[in-house]
Amino acid sequence: MSEVVLSAEKRIETGKGVAGRLRRAGRIPGVMYGAKIEPDAISLDKIELGRLLRKDHSIINVKVGSDDQKAVIKEIQNHPVSGEVTHVDFMRVVAGQEITVSVPFQFVGVAEGTKHGGVLTTLLNEIQISVMPRFMPENIEIDISKLDIGDSIRIDDLGLENMTALSEGNELIVQVVQQRKEEVEETDELLEDTESVEPEVITAREDEKESE
Repeated sequence: MSEVVLSAEKRIETGKGVAGRLRRAGRIPGVMYGAKIEPDAISLDKIELGRLLRKDHSIINVKVGSDDQKAVIKEIQNHPVSGEVTHVDFMRVVAGQEITVSVPFQFVGVAEGTKHGGVLTTLLNEIQISVMPRFMPENIEIDISKLDIGDSIRIDDLGLENMTALSEGNELIVQVVQQRKEEVEETDELLEDTESVEPEVITAREDEKESE
């Protein structure tokens, strides 16, 4: 588990107008809640937050003035067109109390079945877990290299330690399936069409040479 530091400022005013002014000033509005404490409206430097989001992290030490609060990111809101971050929700972390978070999967290797015409299908990219803060992982690594056609990995296959999955154990995460006959035929036809195209540009150049 890694811990990073993020500076924040308390917000007194709230609302869409205030949030818009903050964003134009290069700051992102957010809120800190949890641990049976009243929520705090905060703002964060856009550049500093962007650097943090590009890295793997688990626990964030949010510094609000002289007050340090350990937290995790619970939700990130993005602009529907630009994709830029518009708001961040933080949940406070209390030592000795389990937290509920979503952790991404990191798939490692190349599935054996894809070398034999199979198609790798990913059905889940993250999992929601209940875990003590000190055991919270940055991601859950899944080795897919041994998956052949017809093989799959379910939540029960992960063998999670020090955490509890909050999804059904038989839920599929990833599988390798046989490529459908129609898809194979379409691919073959596309290759045949590509091979049958004559290099017209080259031929035209040859004709020009003959006419000279």
